[in-house]
Amino acid sequence: MNRKESNLSNIKTVAIVLIGLALAMLSFITIITIIEGFAMKEKIPYLYGSYAPYRELLIIGVCIVVFVLILLFNIRIKRKWLSALVNIIVIISLFNPYTLLLGFIGIPKTTNYYTIESEVDFNQCADDMGIDFNYFPKYNEFDKQNVRFVGKVDSGFFFYQSVTAIVKYDSLELCEADYKSYIDSHQFLTDPVIENDGDYLIAAPEFHYEEIFFKVVTAGEEDHFPNQIYLIGIDRENSTLYYLYLEDHDLDYIAGADTQDLEGEMRKQIANRFNLGQ
Repeated sequence: MNRKESNLSNIKTVAIVLIGLALAMLSFITIITIIEGFAMKEKIPYLYGSYAPYRELLIIGVCIVVFVLILLFNIRIKRKWLSALVNIIVIISLFNPYTLLLGFIGIPKTTNYYTIESEVDFNQCADDMGIDFNYFPKYNEFDKQNVRFVGKVDSGFFFYQSVTAIVKYDSLELCEADYKSYIDSHQFLTDPVIENDGDYLIAAPEFHYEEIFFKVVTAGEEDHFPNQIYLIGIDRENSTLYYLYLEDHDLDYIAGADTQDLEGEMRKQIANRFNLGQ
């Protein structure tokens, strides 16, 4: 083996080691995520009860497959310049800032839909989220046969959590009576809430989402839009009330100043950030 071939062989070895380290780091972060997920599932079952590491296991599997393919490629390809080029491309792909950022931030990100099935779990959830029971029902406020408490949590670099109380009635008259009682005892927005720069903290005070008609609750000067939002919705077709609460301290606004479909932006919030048990 001449000096040139020796140098290429050394470069190839270094490249394989670097690729292996990057994939090992990615796998290690993913394994830590799995361990944390199961720990949270044990500690907070209402929040992580449905956790299953399918995506994390897929990522680890992909890392192993990529490393095996790189090894086979370097062993079988006789054109050293071609294997060197492929190794460089893989190294750049693994070690660029965007990939590293996704490795540390994107992988731990999990979205969970959960159901609260005990008063202990509900009280813990309410305490975690700082729920104000002036605007949201308590666990034992309704007949347990007719109410479900469900939620959604998205954790990662940006975190938000929402909870929904779904109350199903035997008749529309009973549903309307409770709805009217809530409406009469609370205040609601009548206009969008707009920042000084024109962005919408609340894009529409009331709107329809499928068969449900929603209204945004206001506490006057104590409002913290859009980081904390209470809504009530009524589905007259199915005699059902929906009490919603969202906590998202990273959310700056609901819609930009140039938004045309304001109600559409509110519907997106319902679709993307809430669990309606459907």
